[in-house]
Amino acid sequence: MATAGSGKTTTLVGVARRLPPGAKACFLAFNRATAAELRSRLPPGVEATTIHALGRAALARSHPAVASRPPSTGKYRRLALAMLQDRAPEYAAGAAADFLAKLCDLARIELVEPSDEAAVAALAARYGLESPVPRSALPLVLALVAPLLESGKLALEHGEVDFTDMVYLPATYPHSLDRYDFACVDEAQDLSRMSLELVMRLVDEGARALFVGDPRQAIYAFAGADRRSLERIGQRTAATVLPLSVSYRCPVRHVMLARRFAPEMEPAPGAALGSVRFGTEGNLTRGARAGDLVLSRVNAPLVRAALALAEAGVPARVLGEEVLSTVLELAQAVFAGAARLPSAAVSIVERHAREAAARLEQELITSSALPERLTATADAHHALALVLRAAQERRSERRLTGLVRAPVVTFAEFEALARDLLDPAEARAGVLLSTIHKAKGREAERVLLLRPESLGIAAQEAADDEAEANVLFVALTRAKREYVFLEGHGGAAAERLRRHAKAPPVNMLERRWDGVLKLAMVMARLGDRPARRPSASAAARRRSSGS
Repeated sequence: MATAGSGKTTTLVGVARRLPPGAKACFLAFNRATAAELRSRLPPGVEATTIHALGRAALARSHPAVASRPPSTGKYRRLALAMLQDRAPEYAAGAAADFLAKLCDLARIELVEPSDEAAVAALAARYGLESPVPRSALPLVLALVAPLLESGKLALEHGEVDFTDMVYLPATYPHSLDRYDFACVDEAQDLSRMSLELVMRLVDEGARALFVGDPRQAIYAFAGADRRSLERIGQRTAATVLPLSVSYRCPVRHVMLARRFAPEMEPAPGAALGSVRFGTEGNLTRGARAGDLVLSRVNAPLVRAALALAEAGVPARVLGEEVLSTVLELAQAVFAGAARLPSAAVSIVERHAREAAARLEQELITSSALPERLTATADAHHALALVLRAAQERRSERRLTGLVRAPVVTFAEFEALARDLLDPAEARAGVLLSTIHKAKGREAERVLLLRPESLGIAAQEAADDEAEANVLFVALTRAKREYVFLEGHGGAAAERLRRHAKAPPVNMLERRWDGVLKLAMVMARLGDRPARRPSASAAARRRSSGS
């Protein structure tokens, strides 16, 4: 049970070096980047890979075509569309195919029996999937999940698999896995039921297992992992629990903030005091410097910040491929692949945004998903408009210097700027802007958190509050030296606390985040001075008064 910054990788490497000579071991990482980092530090002969790569290798042994074909991201949508056309042609549309393919994905990740229509329907409700077909036709669609998964299994004969197949098929069907004496799983709190089942196949075939994770950092419930992942591992394996509660990354003050969500966390002996400051989002361009990590709960503010930093001459990039792909796909849809963008491109995007919002309101008028969809489409259009304005400004500057003559921005220029600003590649030094989710596993000397006054807001479900508390814990534990709370405007956090002083929140999440903000303000006022310890007489008076 390894808290943030507790030296997980160092521990894993230490374990690998103490394995018996000749032992065959694999270390399973959450993603390829982590696997590559582990691989560079592990002793020779110890494998480091991902769970997906492990499963794909098993499939390739029995179906060699798997090794030569890239993963098919649209496999189940294509199969779903064909099946709907054959069995329910009146619903053979893209929305119904997307819905059916997503149900198949969730049924695999959660290891739900696909022929159990009630269980599949419960999955749709839990993950907030809105059915595009009338309620009367929903049983017809649910009944297609099992045959669709069977069709997907048959496609394996031609080497066609998607990313979920890579784990699901070897976890649930008798495909030959490599045998290991020892298997270590990193980020175990993010294991879905499906991923755990694949690892348990290694255990069943003789491997001794070490799982390393932190329930406080379980933030991928939307992908099939939840706060119970480690608990589930303990139940399946009767494992011994070993705590790693000392953080060697976070300074003392940052640990004090994070303890609002993880009271077991401790600073390392001799840890630095650490710095906590407040600033405003508008001052980001003046204070940000290369190496900084800027965090936001959502993507929208990051694009605006990246453009502002670029305009100020500060290299910056937004982490996350979905931001770039969303902007480029939306641009293609709005401008229909035009080689040159009209001078009124920004106005066209704004009109398109209004029309898209109106369509969503008409289509999802009774759906609980409407607010989230409206926010997503507004953010995407806003990001596109920001990049277009920046492209137009650059074109104007180049015209003034005589580098170009035409006033119209080409699509190629727009795309190049979008990739420059939003490309997640980390080859260039600069400021890294990231959502909190994407920043898990990262660290920086200085971290800047955007709009702290808007965080820690109660959700409708208690489980969602617990997941959000984990997100906030991750946000507070990325810095090694300095933490900066960047408010939307000066005094925004204090305004929140004054509101809550008049009408105290009953929700524990809001109260805990209020506590973080109050403590951070005290730390900011202290500057580099440590908090003064109370005298013995003052402490005795408080004890006698019961305070």
